[in-house]
Amino acid sequence: MTVITITGGKGGTGKTVIAINLAFALSNLTGQRILLIDLDVENPCTYTLLGVKPKTVEEIRVFKPSINADLCDKCGKCVESCPAHALFLIPNRGLMLIETLCEGCAMCMYVCPRGAINRDHTIVGWIKEAKSKDIDLVLGELKPGSRKHHEVMEATLNHARKFWKRYKIVVIDTPPGTGKGIYMALEVADLVVAVTEPTSLGLLDFKRLHSLVKSIGKPEVVVVNKYGLPGGIYESMQQFLEEEGLKWFKLHYDRQMLSAYIKGAPVLHCYPNAQSSLDVKLIAREVVSGLKK
Repeated sequence: MTVITITGGKGGTGKTVIAINLAFALSNLTGQRILLIDLDVENPCTYTLLGVKPKTVEEIRVFKPSINADLCDKCGKCVESCPAHALFLIPNRGLMLIETLCEGCAMCMYVCPRGAINRDHTIVGWIKEAKSKDIDLVLGELKPGSRKHHEVMEATLNHARKFWKRYKIVVIDTPPGTGKGIYMALEVADLVVAVTEPTSLGLLDFKRLHSLVKSIGKPEVVVVNKYGLPGGIYESMQQFLEEEGLKWFKLHYDRQMLSAYIKGAPVLHCYPNAQSSLDVKLIAREVVSGLKK
């Protein structure tokens, strides 16, 4: 089994589009079903491009303090010990909780001398599954208003890990950035596909991501998406990639890719002979070739 994590330093580079099209191309090359894991929990949209309706298979719950006002003597020890400052005392009203700030550490429950805080839980997100042609999908979805995106990412990844050995290839689609959730997705990867674009901001954020991948010591290839756009910083991008000794691929910008995106479908299905489709097929062949070595 091989885990391929597709990630990028900034939003809008096309990670999800590449993840879906690459998953289809890999399935066609290997003749195997691909497991696609969508960890972009704040904006999961893989299912829209796959044309499926995912079903909830698990609720993601975290600790929430339940305050017994009859036992609470308003000593304030829980307020002092709360690392997220989610608890506070209001004169003549008592102890209050800002649920969106609570980190679920349960410190308040442990330090309360009167046992006035009990264990409760709150739902912060959901794990969903769906099937499409050649691809099995697992995605995490953050509850609107919740800040527990790392917890939802971790729960979704752990859920998929229970059965992902059934697959020859697993593709992980991540949100942008270099935070804790991205680190988890990189740690389990056998290959990192870093997606960037030929812009100054794209290069800057890619450098940050590359530093993280390099520190973990994971094999990395780069896809420069939207290649051919007027005004792109192609020389600077190529110079950095060559200085770092990175293998990289071009994914040309064409109208067929844009048209397929508007239709909500993979470009490989809509326009199999488009330049962008040919680019994805080349990347898939190179990936499979590398896996055989």
